[in-house]
Amino acid sequence: MSALLSRPEAAPASGHLQDADPAPPGDRRPANLAVAGAGALAVLLCSLSVHGVIEGWSWLPPLFFAVLVPLAATAGARRLKVPQPLVPVAGMAVLACTLTWLFASSASFLGFLPGPGTLARADALLAEARTVVLTEVTPVQPLPGILFLCCAGIGLVAVLTDTLAATLRMPATAGLGLFAVLLIPAVLKPASLGAGYFFLAAVGYLLLLTVSALREQHRPGIPRTWLARGTAVSASALALALLLPPVLPGFNGGAFPEGTRFNFFSGSTGLNPIVTLGNDLRQPQSAGRITYATSSVEPVYLRSTTLEDFSGSRWAPDVREDERREGVATMSGGAYVTPRGSQAEAVVTRISSNTYASPWLLAPYYPLGVTGAEGSWSWDPKTMTVLDDDSDGAARQDYQVLSIAAEFTPEQLAAIPEADATSLDPVFTDLPADLPGNIREAAAEAVGDAATPYAKAMAIQSYLRGPQFTYSLEAPVEGGYDGNGISVLSEFLERKGGYCVHFAAAMAVMARQEGIPSRMALGYAPGQATGETPDGTGPNGEPLREFEVDSTDAHAWPELYFEGAGWVRFEPTPSRGSVPDYAQQQRTPGSATIHDDDDPRVPDALATAPAVPQAEAPLAPETVLEAGDTGTTAWLGAVLGTLAAVAALLMPWAMRRRRAARRRKAAADGSRSGPAWDEIADLGIDYGYPGRTSDTPRTYARRLAGEAGFSPQAEEALTRIRLAFEEEAYAGAGRGGRGAAPTWADLETVQDELRSGTSLFGQLHARFLPPSLAMRFRHD
Repeated sequence: MSALLSRPEAAPASGHLQDADPAPPGDRRPANLAVAGAGALAVLLCSLSVHGVIEGWSWLPPLFFAVLVPLAATAGARRLKVPQPLVPVAGMAVLACTLTWLFASSASFLGFLPGPGTLARADALLAEARTVVLTEVTPVQPLPGILFLCCAGIGLVAVLTDTLAATLRMPATAGLGLFAVLLIPAVLKPASLGAGYFFLAAVGYLLLLTVSALREQHRPGIPRTWLARGTAVSASALALALLLPPVLPGFNGGAFPEGTRFNFFSGSTGLNPIVTLGNDLRQPQSAGRITYATSSVEPVYLRSTTLEDFSGSRWAPDVREDERREGVATMSGGAYVTPRGSQAEAVVTRISSNTYASPWLLAPYYPLGVTGAEGSWSWDPKTMTVLDDDSDGAARQDYQVLSIAAEFTPEQLAAIPEADATSLDPVFTDLPADLPGNIREAAAEAVGDAATPYAKAMAIQSYLRGPQFTYSLEAPVEGGYDGNGISVLSEFLERKGGYCVHFAAAMAVMARQEGIPSRMALGYAPGQATGETPDGTGPNGEPLREFEVDSTDAHAWPELYFEGAGWVRFEPTPSRGSVPDYAQQQRTPGSATIHDDDDPRVPDALATAPAVPQAEAPLAPETVLEAGDTGTTAWLGAVLGTLAAVAALLMPWAMRRRRAARRRKAAADGSRSGPAWDEIADLGIDYGYPGRTSDTPRTYARRLAGEAGFSPQAEEALTRIRLAFEEEAYAGAGRGGRGAAPTWADLETVQDELRSGTSLFGQLHARFLPPSLAMRFRHD
């Protein structure tokens, strides 16, 4: 890449620092100026992709100055024959003056020369930028600190690009700087870079290569090989973009870095865990394993922090530094009042992780004390959250939490009257004055004629878990409302598709609208059992059971306040987490533990496999190879084009086959039935029998066997898989099963039955264009 089109065949071999082309100097200066202009245009075209990382376009005018003014200085330095090593120095000096003029003019000499207060101002701007990065989701607000960071970073890239392309005459290598700019939105945007911005960046880069190649045409009689070289470069990059991602084990879909296993966020949540929650859930592979051993009868939710202030355009946890209390060995003096009429049990939970790096400490609710955690911890008596005061949190932690868990019954909660508004901090009841009308209307529609706080809470939870709402990680990205804030919540209630952050925020805000104090908790759903029984016991001699969670278990849920009962957890997100017994809808005895609105592919409490992204379409990465003899370009392009076409046809088949292989491997030891059930659901989609959001495993299996006309043998195989899955999902992993355990051969029996009952066209469609790669369950 660095050699192609980077230096001419007739480049000087001497050690002169100035351009020493055989052509007259007067002919070379306009060419160098053109290359500098092309480099500036390429940087600016790449910079357009920052839109969506930063809100709006107000960042663009100062960025123009930060790019164009320093490059004008480097062009002038070359014109004045400044020694070559000093050209980039001049560019960086002018960049510093430009940034001073844009962001620190009041602390400088003459409004643009850095002075004693300039560094202090720069440090304050960088501190502001760091806070925004840690506490906001993209697109972030265009605050001065963010604009300064953007202009400084891209300005340095512009000077680097100009140095490589115009000064050192290595334009192909200058693509590294352009790639660095593209990496910002590629990593931070939920939908990665996008084809449009990649096209603009490619146009800028190819323009830079073209202008640089034209500069090297010294004599009129020499053929212009730049077009052939550029074609070869483009064809090679396209072929690699199409052929490599399906076969490289590191890619799961999309282009680098979206389609790789690299997770720049997982395990590190910063001050605002909501920032990374969506990114964690969308990762194709789980990361950041955390184990906990608990004496609780049921697996526990690990809570890191809470969000209670729903004002402002962005939401973030409130640290409340003035109200925090030091020392966490004994919290609340060890005194905990059992909620009126309820039972409570003391619980010991040992938590261990080598990767979780956050200033917020994970703990079950309600914590009474923490021992063994490294750091300087303090706790908030209003939320019982634990925060490290001195650092961003150590990644390696092994500590123990003593907590107490209250047990409620629906009858106890139903008897509680509306809470006294003066008994709580207004932060738990306040709503923005400009609350959108559709949020008020949704709350009124959900609640109906419910009279008590408990009845209202149950009505809101049922409304959000109803068939009109769907759990989707991709809908918010595609709809442009992947984030948090009142405007995002309003859009979610219109589109009715999102993930836990949206459902939890919706219930919390709608509950406040109906007079119920609320907040949103962030942390991890219970995860799944490891089968291990660690040493140690609970407060009453109970054995400890070990569970594990990772990035796919990142979760948000609402907590509602009931007078005399305290903060009570609800679960409005369909197919995620577990609904507490007191929040279950009243059902007939035969189906009391099966939820009509559960996705049959995902267990309510123990997800057996991470959700598969809806779309896995690769985009071309910024990859450039050197081309060989231009005489072979034509046939090489034809071969590569043919291979690319074949790869495009086989790619869905390969991805679907790889997904099935992963599931088969996961189910090989016979201890998990979830992968086989996931494969059943995908096969149903591929052969034209998709499930519905309202399906339970039982109703979906019955309809699939009936509509597909299963033979008794296939129906028995399906029943074995379904029964094992129901026991694993609702009774808990590792509790044994009823009847014969299913095998992967049962899955293959079902697959053969579906295939034999489908036309040849349907079989080809299911094999080579499987709809399950992009389709989720319909909700009719």
